[in-house]
Amino acid sequence: MSSIHFQHSSLLKNQIHEALKKRLVERDYFFMPQLNQFRRVTPTGFQCIMLNWIPGDASHTLEVYLGVRHDAVEDLALPFTNDLPELQSNNFTLFTPLSKLFGEPMQRFSICCEADILPAIQEIQKGIFSRGISFLERYTRLENVDNLYNSDPDSPVTYFHNQLHRCMRAIAIARLSLRPDFENLAASYRDQLKKMGVTEIVLDRYDRLWRFLRTYSLN
Repeated sequence: MSSIHFQHSSLLKNQIHEALKKRLVERDYFFMPQLNQFRRVTPTGFQCIMLNWIPGDASHTLEVYLGVRHDAVEDLALPFTNDLPELQSNNFTLFTPLSKLFGEPMQRFSICCEADILPAIQEIQKGIFSRGISFLERYTRLENVDNLYNSDPDSPVTYFHNQLHRCMRAIAIARLSLRPDFENLAASYRDQLKKMGVTEIVLDRYDRLWRFLRTYSLN
């Protein structure tokens, strides 16, 4: 991409950020330009509206995602995965395209010029304020996340697609939620990992997490 195209892309992206910022600031979201996301801090972590901007030559593509982080879940589970430690503070417990709340797998906005910005902003704001905010609020409550992850351990999580990380998070959530079926859930997720054909190293990490959670105190 030439420097002129890059500057044009950056200008359009910044205009979108500024337009969304006007409404989201009222909801206590602050913009993090280095991560292209709006965050709202919660007592348990944060809520996030992420803008994925894909620059192109003739047009640019914009995608919108929603994320919820529970610090306690991520702090327990992620050390037993192979994620880089420096990325851990930005991981999500749930992460999904905004469009999935409306039954669509992905919605992409094509932005060629300034005239494309207002229709995109209107559509994005409509999605955020009709269903997005309530989604983020719902899953800021751990009991709702627990129900999503653990009510049917054999089914995939609608709003998270890494099955390995799902298993790690799910037993951490089960322990934090003091589920009486913790041991059964943990065994079920281990069976799933074996069926997935994960390496012995991954199974060992899972087993270490399981053993750690058995003696973990919530106090």
